[in-house]
Amino acid sequence: MLDFSLHKAPSDCIFIHGAGGNNLLWRKTLQYLDGPNRALAVNLPGHPSGEIACKTVAEYSESVHGFISDNGLGRVSVCGHSMGSAIALTLAIEHPENVARLILVSGGAKLGVSPTILQALAGQPLKAIEELVTPMSFHSVSLELGREARAALCLSNPPIFLNDYVACDGFDVRGMLPRVSAKTLIVCGESDRMTPPRYSHYMRANIPNSTAFFVPGAGHMVPLEKPETLGRLVQSFLSELSR
Repeated sequence: MLDFSLHKAPSDCIFIHGAGGNNLLWRKTLQYLDGPNRALAVNLPGHPSGEIACKTVAEYSESVHGFISDNGLGRVSVCGHSMGSAIALTLAIEHPENVARLILVSGGAKLGVSPTILQALAGQPLKAIEELVTPMSFHSVSLELGREARAALCLSNPPIFLNDYVACDGFDVRGMLPRVSAKTLIVCGESDRMTPPRYSHYMRANIPNSTAFFVPGAGHMVPLEKPETLGRLVQSFLSELSR
């Protein structure tokens, strides 16, 4: 069973954080959602603390599918960031009956990871996060934003970072995108260096019923850098289901 935080939303939606993260990633974004239904921001297995339980994106996706089944949620919208978007995309492909709407933030149909990052995470994970991962993740970093970023990461559980980045490196569903039947919103920071805008353009071109929005002044961490912009996009997109 995944633990989660609960918020208001126009229609039921599960929010999935990215690699080495936790559900605090969504804290500010969810402040811009409202409605009679629920936003459930989950912590994936082993996050923020605990043993590694899933080693691939597909395994993480099945854990979310189990969460949907165990809680009798039926058909819900799913929103994921980075690795979370890969998990959400896999869920939409493998279990379309459970996915009403799909929101892919800072994602891609393939998530290759630099060997330099993988090697650094294997050797000195905290140094790699500080000196490699974080600088690549933001358009610009303020002191406040840095504090929020640290809170949204599993810094007390370094092995989970390498595990998740290896999972991302093995992810590739490019040939399966036409199978996505859910209406899809794709969101990407204009300055994203981790999953560049071309990744989102590719998904937009290959997911049948999709639209894309590119956020100015944002890098990879759109939920932290531009929470109001993202929150209002999600609010509008989910509101269509309740009309």
